[in-house]
Amino acid sequence: MTKIGIEFDKEAQKSLDVPLGEREMYPYPGMYVAESLKEHDVTIAFGVPGGHIWHFIDGISRIGIKTVTFAHEQNAVYAAEAYSQVARKPGVCYGTVGPGVGNSISPIHQAWLSRSPVFFLCGGHEVEHDKLWNTIQESYACEMTASITKWAQRVVYPNTIKQFFTRGLKTAMTFPYGPVVMELGVSCLFTPKDANDRIWYGAWGDHATWIPNWRRDEMTTPLTGGGNPADIAKAVKALYEAKRPFAMIGDGASWADAGAELQELFELAQVPYTTRRLGRGVIPETNEMCHRGMPKFESEIDLMLPVGLEVGFFDGYAGKWPPAVQVAESAEMVYTYIDTVAAVVGNPKIVAKQMIEYIKANNLTPPPERAEWVNKVKASKQEAAERRRAKAMKYKDHPRYKENPFMHYGYLSQATADYLAEHYDNKVRIMIDGYTMSDFVMPYLVATRPAQILTASDYAGVGHGVGQSIGVAFAQLEQGDRTPVLALMGDSGMGNAMMDIEVAARYRLPIVFQVTNNDGWMPGMKYVWYGENWDNLGEQDALGKDWMGTTQLGQERLPIRYDKIAQELGCYGETVTSHDEYLAALHRCFQAAEKGQPAVLNCMMDKHLVNKAVSSAVYALMYQHIPWVDLPERGRRVRRVFWGKERAFKGLADYPKMTLPDPWEPLTNDEIEIKKD
Repeated sequence: MTKIGIEFDKEAQKSLDVPLGEREMYPYPGMYVAESLKEHDVTIAFGVPGGHIWHFIDGISRIGIKTVTFAHEQNAVYAAEAYSQVARKPGVCYGTVGPGVGNSISPIHQAWLSRSPVFFLCGGHEVEHDKLWNTIQESYACEMTASITKWAQRVVYPNTIKQFFTRGLKTAMTFPYGPVVMELGVSCLFTPKDANDRIWYGAWGDHATWIPNWRRDEMTTPLTGGGNPADIAKAVKALYEAKRPFAMIGDGASWADAGAELQELFELAQVPYTTRRLGRGVIPETNEMCHRGMPKFESEIDLMLPVGLEVGFFDGYAGKWPPAVQVAESAEMVYTYIDTVAAVVGNPKIVAKQMIEYIKANNLTPPPERAEWVNKVKASKQEAAERRRAKAMKYKDHPRYKENPFMHYGYLSQATADYLAEHYDNKVRIMIDGYTMSDFVMPYLVATRPAQILTASDYAGVGHGVGQSIGVAFAQLEQGDRTPVLALMGDSGMGNAMMDIEVAARYRLPIVFQVTNNDGWMPGMKYVWYGENWDNLGEQDALGKDWMGTTQLGQERLPIRYDKIAQELGCYGETVTSHDEYLAALHRCFQAAEKGQPAVLNCMMDKHLVNKAVSSAVYALMYQHIPWVDLPERGRRVRRVFWGKERAFKGLADYPKMTLPDPWEPLTNDEIEIKKD
């Protein structure tokens, strides 16, 4: 009987052609993974290692691609998403089989909704044990991600790796972009080349249906094209017949790098515009033709021009829009719920060039009414900026903030915007990852370059900002750009992802994490719908006594000094509690970041304040189950305004008419108390 151990190993080794110690498994399948990525100019990969995938992680590293190790796969995939948006190339990331894949689902889903070319590599269990439940970490990544990826492929044979990777990277970078998953199980990665050759070499060779550099010197150039000339003519005709057109620039314009062409087109045709998501900064928002958001007189617009825009929940929807000329790189993003005068399917950069050429060739001039319209939009932009500043500065010296150790989101929004303009000429890229802060700060930020304002898109998630800021910082550094990155974090998002700020410290990335800390998951919501003590929850969850007889916090969390945690993780950190101290503290954080030490600024905020959406028709619908008599004053006002005429609330119309509460205003004592009438 053969003994298992050293003697067995020696006997087995005699049958191998390669002497012990001289690359027992060479070439190995992980090399094919690395070579495929290298061929497509991949320079960095983000992830968390594991036993099933060291095989290809080591191959990636040995070929010269930087691997950045995180504590949690979620943050690694968020980093890849943001990296792709700034670098305009695939964001490569990885996680092991089972928990590694499970931890990556949320950011892959976000990349699906943001249409970002994330290329996720993961491990897989051995196919021989499919559905047997007798192996470690059994999972099926392709099945788990099928509905949130452009393509998910299980790679079983080593000689298919290169052709699947080549196709997968092309798919990720074919518009509309999106995530692709490649699942490489141990049955693939641990198969020696000689075993693979015995089975498949005669039929397929080393790499089935693959040739190197299939597009020669354009391997990394996305496949794209321009618009149909007839569609171009129809679109320009509609644009020049309109008296009051208005354009909206979206993500597609950023991916296409269409800024210069769109700016020339809008100036030539005299079309004012606004920007959305990654489209912010495609044309610098300092341009006088750019209006922050829709003008108050949007009902006067007689033609919309969405360019590379995903028209969805946050874009006003089509029912409210006038007729439109749609420009999108994919027919998938030409929307059937828009009254469409003309549609042009083509890369926004190329389409804009085509429209410019058509205008010049036909000596077209805008109608006489256009000048008056443009001037009205320009005036509105200036008035809106002045109005926003006055509103924010109203709270700087408000007695409430002189007497209490916390701050107002509105003032921080204006002060932050002013700081970024003064010190960085509005070049800082910003991650938005705080629910309350996002509502206040968005109109104040000024973007001057593409992919400058990064969000969770329509995914509306929490905790993405840490990983995204790391991905952005790496993308900028590869471009020779050391401008600091600013992550506007809420305390919930920071609590979700904070441990991976260590990655930023380890690589000395110039990132400032500003945490707007209100000790909870939207605690200001209680003043609209629940009551000061979370009265509309069960007694066991409301503010009161816990099992030890001490006061429990209900739905709010214990005060957390995120700056102290940051210091332990190698970052600079401090807490600020007053408006007078804020700018100096922010400056110290940016100075630290510029010197290679990421910084965390823990800002203590007024808990009374909350995103205005909490006082919207949507939230009024969500909280229709709470009886009128149990609602705080602000909740009653919201319900009365939006549902006072609905049958669902019979008798509500008999109450006196009310106005919506101002979410910027701190509450009065009368508003806090629930009056049982």
